[in-house]
Amino acid sequence: MGSRSVAGGVGASIMNKQASKYNESEGELLLNWIKQVTGATMTVNGTRENFQAQLKDGTLLCKLALKLEPNSVKGVTDKAGSAFQQMSNLELFIDFCRKQGVITQELFRAVDMVEARDLYSVCMTLNSLGRIMQKKGKSHPKHVSASEIVNIPSTDALRL
Repeated sequence: MGSRSVAGGVGASIMNKQASKYNESEGELLLNWIKQVTGATMTVNGTRENFQAQLKDGTLLCKLALKLEPNSVKGVTDKAGSAFQQMSNLELFIDFCRKQGVITQELFRAVDMVEARDLYSVCMTLNSLGRIMQKKGKSHPKHVSASEIVNIPSTDALRL
């Protein structure tokens, strides 16, 4: 995959704001949930780098979907090496989330994961999916305590 030019000015400001929303404690809890549900051998360190490395190719997310709803995701590319394969797997997971009832405003974009642009949105999608699964009586992530939450936007900021 070719590299993009580095954002400057307003673009850099927006990217920095998105990056500052990511919470390592929340990332670690979500990775632990994925590990618990899928049984995958994985590192659950919540750093941005590890969070993205574990989920970037979409295979773990698709495995999560299949464990939560068997036969719900078809066409997963294991060990997706190319950006196209990674994006395809991520789109399968995003489509699964949409079908489960995650609203559009809470869905991440595949490019945000592949390029580590907005990992906060990935967390938002996983938390939303977790709430829906909890209502269905299935596994859900534990929540980050209020004292650990930082940089959560107001509800006004979430409206488009």
